[in-house]
Amino acid sequence: MKIKYLKKRQEFGDYQASRVIWITTLKEELLIKFNILDKAGNLMYQISEQPESDTYELYENTLSVEQLQEIAGLLQENIPDIEWDITDEEELALMLGYFGECLARMQWLSRESKKDNDIIVDFIFDSTEKAIKDEISQTEYVETGTTEDEVIEQFLLPRLIEREEMNRVFVNIAEAGVVNSYLVTIQADE
Repeated sequence: MKIKYLKKRQEFGDYQASRVIWITTLKEELLIKFNILDKAGNLMYQISEQPESDTYELYENTLSVEQLQEIAGLLQENIPDIEWDITDEEELALMLGYFGECLARMQWLSRESKKDNDIIVDFIFDSTEKAIKDEISQTEYVETGTTEDEVIEQFLLPRLIEREEMNRVFVNIAEAGVVNSYLVTIQADE
């Protein structure tokens, strides 16, 4: 059975994560701290997320209104069903935290994939219809030589279909230091 899907490349501009710290507490909770830099290596902002928290703490924010609009636009392109209000402080911290966490994850995947011969597939199953409380996020390894389309069609889509309430997957595919990010959405039969 052929599954119809839309694969959209995720773009994050010329921003990069640095000084990324991932800490797992004794209670298996994750703490994240990182800096986000522009193309020239200038500090744009710092973020931290405390364990078991849904909010980010924003520090040293030097982003201009144009840069905030650019990041909001990049995220809007990546996830069309979410709009960001850059004038709301809480929403701004959430937006910049999510954006930065994506960059930090890609930095980690790039570094790890240089050390490993396999392809690293980092993915999150999600839904366009409703908010999923307990998202399914995993990192797995696939044999080198497998194409990105094979990873999506033979590895991810069958797992996604098993979860009836979900219809899309955010995926990072990393090999030899190169990370490609996609949003893959199952297309409904018409």
